[in-house]
Amino acid sequence: MKKTTWLVIVTSLILSLGIMGAACAEILPPYGEGQIGFQAAILSAELTLHEEPSASSKAIKTLQYGDFLIAVEQSDGWARCTLGDSEDSLMGWVEADYLAIDPAWYRTEENTQVYAWGDTAAPKVALLEKDTLLPILKTEGNWIVVSLRGAAGWIQEASKTARQDGERFEASIMLEGMEETVRYEHIVNAGLGIEMDYEYEIFHRRSEADRECFVSLYDDPQQPLNYLEVTFNAQDAEAVAAAISESLSVTYEITLEPRTLRYAGNCTVIDASCVKGTNMTPDLLQTVYVIPSANGCIVATVHCTFESAEGFGRRISNMLDTLAFTGSQPK
Repeated sequence: MKKTTWLVIVTSLILSLGIMGAACAEILPPYGEGQIGFQAAILSAELTLHEEPSASSKAIKTLQYGDFLIAVEQSDGWARCTLGDSEDSLMGWVEADYLAIDPAWYRTEENTQVYAWGDTAAPKVALLEKDTLLPILKTEGNWIVVSLRGAAGWIQEASKTARQDGERFEASIMLEGMEETVRYEHIVNAGLGIEMDYEYEIFHRRSEADRECFVSLYDDPQQPLNYLEVTFNAQDAEAVAAAISESLSVTYEITLEPRTLRYAGNCTVIDASCVKGTNMTPDLLQTVYVIPSANGCIVATVHCTFESAEGFGRRISNMLDTLAFTGSQPK
């Protein structure tokens, strides 16, 4: 089952609150697939759980915003969900438009102002206390849209940190539903026109002016199996995505889906999900992110063995979410 984030923007709730600046927060990545399915957040104030994927089907339960759900299947605008991970947990169907399936999460590190839309002159709709955790609906520039009690709230995020190349720091990420402290090193590559963070205790950085490569410390550096490679392509992102898809489709069944990275914005993700003409998962998984930029696109290629995909794949996904453009990309 492919994860899909369904977004719904409903009328913002207007509350009275004071003025604050850009938010200081932690962005936790999606929890990923568990043993049953994907964690899902309810986006509406109430949501009916039905026996069958139909509004006329018998109602099992009325769910409230904030209730815990696990999405196990999607079909024609409906999602089959369970309310727990035990065999006797209640299960039924809800309208998928009112769910965020496997969303990224926003956790505040200080009191944070929420606006009705992406403008500091907009009405203020909430004041979040420190350590508030909310599902992210989307990002637009330096604004993050979160689900807030059945409404959409806009939070102004502080700009990308001004860390120097080689600077090291700690951060928290979510891996298999558990929070884990990781140690990052910040990289700035003026030749590519990007900056990002990588886990220096897990990956070895192999940097060049026109290429960044992060290879698993457990791999043979001459023939690595688990790595992330980032390059620049002067061609249009759509044309590059089409060419990569055509090349991979010779061997693999591929899927394309849009994705939004925290700093770099919208991109196309090409996933080589199985061996062509079969239902077999390949030993080597390849996922390519094609990220539009001012003068072409950034191409981030992820290689993972099937056995290590859950661990390395999740970590690399977190790293890509830190990628940002520096404005110095080649012409």
